[in-house]
Amino acid sequence: MRGYNSKAMKQFKGKKVLVFGLGLNQGGVGSAKFFSSLGAKIRVTDLKTADVLKPSIDQLGNYQIEYVLGKHRNEDIDWADLVIKNPAVKPGNTYIEYALKKRKKVEQDMGIFLDYVKPSHLIGVTGTKGKSTTASLIYEVLKNDGRDVVFAGNIGTSVLDTVPFVKRGTLVVLEISSFQLESFESNKVSPKWAVITNITPDHLNYYSSMDEYTQSKIIIGKYQTKDDFLFIRKDDPVIDNLQFLDGLKGKIIRFSKDDLPKSFKPNLMGEHNLENIAAALAVMSAFDIPKDKALQTLASFQGVPFRMELIKEWCGVKIYNDTTATGPDAGIQTIKTLASHIGSGNVVLICGGMNKGMDYTKYAAIASKFVKKIFFIKGDATDLILLSLRGAKGAHTRKVGTGNLDFHGPYNDLEQLLTDVRKDVKPGDIILFSPAATSFNLFQNEFDRGRKFNIAVEKVFVE
Repeated sequence: MRGYNSKAMKQFKGKKVLVFGLGLNQGGVGSAKFFSSLGAKIRVTDLKTADVLKPSIDQLGNYQIEYVLGKHRNEDIDWADLVIKNPAVKPGNTYIEYALKKRKKVEQDMGIFLDYVKPSHLIGVTGTKGKSTTASLIYEVLKNDGRDVVFAGNIGTSVLDTVPFVKRGTLVVLEISSFQLESFESNKVSPKWAVITNITPDHLNYYSSMDEYTQSKIIIGKYQTKDDFLFIRKDDPVIDNLQFLDGLKGKIIRFSKDDLPKSFKPNLMGEHNLENIAAALAVMSAFDIPKDKALQTLASFQGVPFRMELIKEWCGVKIYNDTTATGPDAGIQTIKTLASHIGSGNVVLICGGMNKGMDYTKYAAIASKFVKKIFFIKGDATDLILLSLRGAKGAHTRKVGTGNLDFHGPYNDLEQLLTDVRKDVKPGDIILFSPAATSFNLFQNEFDRGRKFNIAVEKVFVE
């Protein structure tokens, strides 16, 4: 086993490890547990308060951990032998810059993971949209083929949680965000099998430009050799061109929904999911899994939680939870998919929240075309959507009173919002919770938002 071996125990026993940003996405929790289990001394620092971080702190109740909350301090950097920074910490952070000036080792949990798991074990999946579904599809096919495989990455847990399960022949399907790819850059490695689903504008509150964001994705193939594989969407305008692929050494394999048999009928809805399925099928060809066998698993796949997930049917009304749509492009995909399957006159949309530096003009146009009512969650992205909707043909606010699209809100309480939604829907309608924005003003993260939406649905939509 390549997990908590004697070398690791010796390397970290007694070392002072600073978890810089505990957060609420499990990465900080996983790091604290990992190093504590190896005998390290752990200190956690975070700008959030103990009340906000309670869900994470409660998971660490059995560990000896020192907390400095509500602030960061240079003295904590001075104390540390190793700094594990939260992936969401932006470049140029004053304290991280101080740590580097003091020649402290600064890593993410992904960087430590790469000390234990070789690139030859990794099937890495990145992209703006579809990476969770594509990675899950790959994992399911490999598992059903009897392979020794684990799933890790940007899935709400720390990658370090999986280290003990990785043996000599284990494959690791790794969903990787652009932030986590920074660790691949610093370690100068890329997965042996790398998938890029697509690249569209995202995280523009973190990156200075779309070009910088695009460059962050290239890292997944940057350090591949001629014996490695890079899977890309055929004719993708950002990826499938000489400028993007120049200098990459891995074998390029292109995938397209046209690769799927015409008779193929998956459970997953949407043209975008056909692309995700095609990506997974292309990867399976590199593992010599028979196409028919792979297609059988891919067709039966039920989907990933919180991604266009049907959570309830109530009095002829279907309720979908798509909380992981945190930007306008993802929201557009879901709206168009459901409208094409159900009908554009039947979609009641719940959206809004906080912005990531995104443009909502196209999103507003699509919503105006396919949605009959919108209920808004409070946030600055909501303000932008409303501005765009007021300029969209046929759209109006309730105050204006013209056109055919009805706005409600914004709300800061999901239960109250859904109570008002219930009054408006009728049999045959779709309630779509697809925020197209981030959640940090009202929720811990998009997963917390999704769980609280499900709870509110169960309270409001009773027989």
